Amino acid sequence: MLIFAVAFTQAATSCTNSSSKSTPTTSIPSSLTARPIVIAAADFELPITDNAKSKLPVTVKSADDQTVTVTDTSRIIVLNDAIAEIVISLGFFENIIGRDATTTLEMLKAIPKVSSGHDVSAESVLALSPTLIIGDTRSGPPEAIQQLRGAGVSILLAPEVWQLSDIAPRISLIAEALGVKESGQKLLQETQTQIDQALTESKTNQINPRVAFLYVRGTASVFLLGGKGSGADEMIRAAGGIDVGTDLGLASFTPLTTEAIVKANPDILVVLSLGLKSVGGIDGLLELPGIAQTPAARNRSVIAIDDDLLFSFGPRTGSLIVRLSDSFGAIMKPAN
Repeated sequence: MLIFAVAFTQAATSCTNSSSKSTPTTSIPSSLTARPIVIAAADFELPITDNAKSKLPVTVKSADDQTVTVTDTSRIIVLNDAIAEIVISLGFFENIIGRDATTTLEMLKAIPKVSSGHDVSAESVLALSPTLIIGDTRSGPPEAIQQLRGAGVSILLAPEVWQLSDIAPRISLIAEALGVKESGQKLLQETQTQIDQALTESKTNQINPRVAFLYVRGTASVFLLGGKGSGADEMIRAAGGIDVGTDLGLASFTPLTTEAIVKANPDILVVLSLGLKSVGGIDGLLELPGIAQTPAARNRSVIAIDDDLLFSFGPRTGSLIVRLSDSFGAIMKPAN
């Protein structure tokens, strides 16, 4: 998953709307008839639990097998978007005093950065006098983490999450570390309920489009086709689609070739919003090797999802599944 440590550029959109003069049907929002369909993180509110008071001290086991004792949650640094979402949803927004550069939540825009990408600067961290740092096992480099622990800072590394079943343990661990175990149980229940409802809805729709997740970064000439374990595969399946990379037995990321994408034969392309503009928007994307020969290109069937939303695997995931499923339905809806 180191591929997600790189920086992205911003997305662009173009629109072609359609309408119907036939008998009344369920209305499709204009945002789901545009090409590409853009699913923006700003459209998904984070649920906030009651602002419970931390019951401290607590001792928890970090994902790197370190025992971590937390005595103070007043000054928190978060080291990625998914972690930040959970911390905020548990009622600790006001306690966040630092973030890493890959944490791009709009509500944290004014919070100081302590890293370049995933490379944390120990000096920048210590200058903020944090009482708790929460990241995941990608946070580093290891030397910086070791230096910070040596300085007496409590650092909790949560496990990475690339599938729905791993959301619950991460929420529970972070809530326990913050001393709000009961609030964590409430957030977990709400999150799981939304996900279960979304899965039921997508299963009922029975659309089953063939969907390709493309990781593109034109500025660095990186063009990859997602497969099993990409994280996007889990979201595509949850929304009722068939992940073509998994269907072909591909690894999590495979170089995009004409042969591979033609064989995959996707109806829909899913990309990260920040990567789309790096290839010149939808027109540039459809000019990549082999893409023009797919049903997705013929119908300009592209869905762009904000980076911090697609891989959040947290409180907003259920809502994202619903929106993604609706997007599949809008694209695959027969013309009237």
